[in-house]
Amino acid sequence: MSRSAPVVALSGVDGPLLGLLRAGGRAVGAREVLECRHGRAPVNRPLDDRLVPGVIGAGPVLLAVADLSGAVLDTGLGYALVAGTPRFLRGALPDGADEARVRFARVARRLTRPGLLAVAGRFPPGAHAWRSPAEVAPGSGVAEQLAVMASLVRGDLPGSEFARRWYAARRRADEHGERVRGTMGWVLGEVFFLLEDYPIDPAQREPGDVTDVELLVRVRGLLELLPRDG
Repeated sequence: MSRSAPVVALSGVDGPLLGLLRAGGRAVGAREVLECRHGRAPVNRPLDDRLVPGVIGAGPVLLAVADLSGAVLDTGLGYALVAGTPRFLRGALPDGADEARVRFARVARRLTRPGLLAVAGRFPPGAHAWRSPAEVAPGSGVAEQLAVMASLVRGDLPGSEFARRWYAARRRADEHGERVRGTMGWVLGEVFFLLEDYPIDPAQREPGDVTDVELLVRVRGLLELLPRDG
């Protein structure tokens, strides 16, 4: 199992979730699936149209193709995990695991369910480049960069603390390989260049340096330029 992604499953094992499993199974040539539950012996089931929600029942349950090259785990907590080899995932998640993670984070944010938001934070996308705040994974470095910008504008942070926290979040984003693109990438780049001329220690301020007022005004203006769509 080389990669995984969460998917929203508010109804547990439903038609769409089994559709992912069947598609992944077809990609690896699987004809059977193992239904595994805690404390029970695995049950072999045919991986075809006879595999319907009523047959499986409620989670938590692990449904793994017979050769264990892919699986779907319904946690019973409103989401499921899809995992497997690259070949299995190409069938189950044709848009890729990273895109599935982005989609999960977007839906979790719209549903405003803390449990799903926490899961999204544990599964940030890797190669995907976020283009709007709605796509950014909760708990990521980029999410923290945006959050401290909003805190500065609300008056919750002084300029010096904002700069320290923004730089720390940027380092974390870099360490985790987080990427941004489009207008949001430009906005974060502008904040970086702005902070280069902002002395965190007031004692080191020189003529021409960015002042606290200028920092606040510029960050407010940059926030207003961020894309609003998801």
